Amino acid sequence: MTLRSFGRRLLAASLLAASASAFAAPPAKIAALDGWTRPVAQGMTAAGYLTLVNRGPFPDRLIGASSSAAARVSIHQSRQVGAVMTMRAVTSLTVPGRGQVRLAPGGFHLMLEGIRRPLRPGGRIPISLIFAGAGTVRGSLAVGAGPADMKSNMKM
Repeated sequence: MTLRSFGRRLLAASLLAASASAFAAPPAKIAALDGWTRPVAQGMTAAGYLTLVNRGPFPDRLIGASSSAAARVSIHQSRQVGAVMTMRAVTSLTVPGRGQVRLAPGGFHLMLEGIRRPLRPGGRIPISLIFAGAGTVRGSLAVGAGPADMKSNMKM
């Protein structure tokens, strides 16, 4: 091999490596932390709670979710309107840049409909969260009673 052909091969390999890294997906800037849900029987509906942390400088929107443990997963918001607690589906949820959003009882949450197997205390279920910018972020929900003070914070 001549020095010239070696130089061409080295240049070609460098260009190939640079182009491959240019098309690689950037690391996810969204994290799903402290996920949990309550125990429920098969076929029932459960609510999923977690904290979404955006480590990037720009806002991103949660636009969907799925789980192998449920037939459907959607984003919902509960609100107190006068003396009545209301709930509605929302199409997206914005997580501010370098900020976080907490999905918690009495506020935003994930509705897991058509639970495929009983959710028992101590178990975990997988969850895939779909963001407009970050793509799919994987997490899990621990099955349990939730935070100790949860019941005292709920207004029903």
